[in-house]
Amino acid sequence: MDRNIHKPDLLILADDLTGALDSGVQLTQKGAKVIIVTNKGTIANISADTDVIVIDTETRHLDGKDAAVIIDDLVKYALSAGIQHIYKKTDSGLRGNVGAELTAVLKAGGADHLNFIPAYPSADRKTIDGVHYVNGKPLSESVFAQDPIDPVTESKVDDLIHLQSDVEVSNSTDPAPVGIVIFNAENSEDMHRIADELIVKNDFFLTAGSAGFLEVYPMNIKHSKNRIIPTLSRKLIVLSGSVNEVTRAQLDMAERNGAKRFHVPLDSILTGDQNIDRADVFAKRILDENDETELVLIDTLSDCSQTNADIPADDKASRIATWMGELAKAVSKHSEELTMMIVGGDTLRGFISTMHITQIEPICEIDPGIVLAQYRYEENCRYMITKSGGFGKDVQLMNTLQWLKKDGGQNRK
Repeated sequence: MDRNIHKPDLLILADDLTGALDSGVQLTQKGAKVIIVTNKGTIANISADTDVIVIDTETRHLDGKDAAVIIDDLVKYALSAGIQHIYKKTDSGLRGNVGAELTAVLKAGGADHLNFIPAYPSADRKTIDGVHYVNGKPLSESVFAQDPIDPVTESKVDDLIHLQSDVEVSNSTDPAPVGIVIFNAENSEDMHRIADELIVKNDFFLTAGSAGFLEVYPMNIKHSKNRIIPTLSRKLIVLSGSVNEVTRAQLDMAERNGAKRFHVPLDSILTGDQNIDRADVFAKRILDENDETELVLIDTLSDCSQTNADIPADDKASRIATWMGELAKAVSKHSEELTMMIVGGDTLRGFISTMHITQIEPICEIDPGIVLAQYRYEENCRYMITKSGGFGKDVQLMNTLQWLKKDGGQNRK
């Protein structure tokens, strides 16, 4: 890649927005300038010194065939634009259209293989003998098996891929691996070993995996960018649209430790009784009543399938995301008085759609999977913290509050 023409070295394709952020931030921390965009049409407007583009493809909840068409188009677009390395970011719990999207990358890239490293050891996601484990349990027995929107039914990675594709799958230890090549990894040393193997082979054209492999992904950065942590309010407002058990445990832990918790009127939102204008009223009431509270939680309480509203599940998810996005917009008006954290990719997408945000830039990783990012709104730079719904330990929200008190309250490089 000729660096003088300012073409990004790498394109990352993530199927939801929190995944885009927690993958991009791994390279930000290496000194790369990373820009996350919401569609390929905004790529032309990125700054000339960008090293990495991350596209939020929003394909996790789509039909596999529709997702594959989108990925095929993006890979071909990237290659025609001169980008020489593609990374297909997959969920660490392998939710979504894994088989369809990996196959689309492989075919669009015109290569004989794609290297797939699904493990994320620092988050206790491991791949052993081709079986994916989450927190010590086979994937199909983990919290992701009960995911209300994208339940995972297979633990063997090749079986999961073949739910959507007849692509050839091989193991990295095979004499001549072809198709989608699965790498096992149990710890950080394994991840570094895989990176070293691929460096020797110069084999980074098509790669896929969780954000974990991006921690060791090699980047040739000529001019490392300084990361300045902004001064943030030490009052944290968490908006969660996730119904994952992991997030529920985090909310419960924070509430037991003194956080004030509120639930959005889910049935009213789904039936239309709680219209979008009421989101602003709801936010104002909670903020006014908790002016002195340092940690406030606002969540959807339950799985939308458990509500009384008799509408399709996809429609429920869309209405909740839209309303939560409006709620986040209302909270963001107070950005100088508080720090906003959004949990769950659908809620985050609802927010950026409502705000018409087209680019987001990750600044740093506060805790595994928790990202501080910046965006522009009405010519002003604003900040938010994001987290995937199915990620992290019970104490993560408390860890985030402590980070704000220690590091987010003062400028530092």
